[in-house]
Amino acid sequence: MKKITFMVLLALLFGCAKMTEEKRAKFATEYYQEGMIAYANRNYSKAVERLKEALKYLENLTPEQIKEAKYAIAESYYMNKDYINAVVYLEDFLFYYPDIPESERAYFMLVDSYMKVAPDPYRDQTYTLKAIDKAKDFLSKFPQSPYADRVRAIMDDAQKKLARHEYLIGRFYEDFGYYYSASLRYRDLLINYPEQVSDVEVSFRYIKSLLLVRLQAKKEEEKYRSWIDEAKKHLKDAKTEDDKRAIQKRIDFLEGQIQRWKKMAQESYEEGLKNMERYKSIYGENSYYKELEKYAKR
Repeated sequence: MKKITFMVLLALLFGCAKMTEEKRAKFATEYYQEGMIAYANRNYSKAVERLKEALKYLENLTPEQIKEAKYAIAESYYMNKDYINAVVYLEDFLFYYPDIPESERAYFMLVDSYMKVAPDPYRDQTYTLKAIDKAKDFLSKFPQSPYADRVRAIMDDAQKKLARHEYLIGRFYEDFGYYYSASLRYRDLLINYPEQVSDVEVSFRYIKSLLLVRLQAKKEEEKYRSWIDEAKKHLKDAKTEDDKRAIQKRIDFLEGQIQRWKKMAQESYEEGLKNMERYKSIYGENSYYKELEKYAKR
């Protein structure tokens, strides 16, 4: 009796396993067909749902069906304006299928999706930089593409956003009195984004910041002087030679920082005056120049 029961259980197990494989193949086919029909009918949400289910039974799909399903999912996310998921699935598709006809449009959608998820210029611009990198890759890979002009336009918008981001950082430094850092930002703007910024304004802010590094240097000196005075008090109370040497080293370092800021202030001021002359020769004695004259006398 026990032997018969065991044989019956074995038969049931093998039967279930066979049914499971049959069902997996059935599900793969049905979900794939439903997903592709939904995709063709522009029902992108349903397409994504059905095709992702179909890919759970990957072994029952042909390589061509897998490729079509992956592309349809990626494009469906893009068409539904779900650009974060579009980036994920487009990157995956292009990793596995870099050199097929569908890759050209997939690459365009990826460039556009990165730009769409990039935040405003006030925040981190990692995705904007990604969009630019992908746009350059696209134009190198598909120079004659019908999407090329649109990719160039996306890249131009991305460059403008980066320029705006750098400008806002410069303004932050300028408004809070970090003139040396502001001058570096404005200088980089003029060098790296000449077509995306107003030269007349950014040059003015660059020169202004150079001239006012002296004000920042004074504040830095006051800060370092207070630390030096505090260190000198500790020096008097130091009980060992090692303590005295350590405190003296700190004092010497702080004195060195004061001298460094004085040198930076002088060099920045001289550079500002030189650029004022250049500014005057290009734009004349406009309102910005007259304001610079006031900063030069401070």
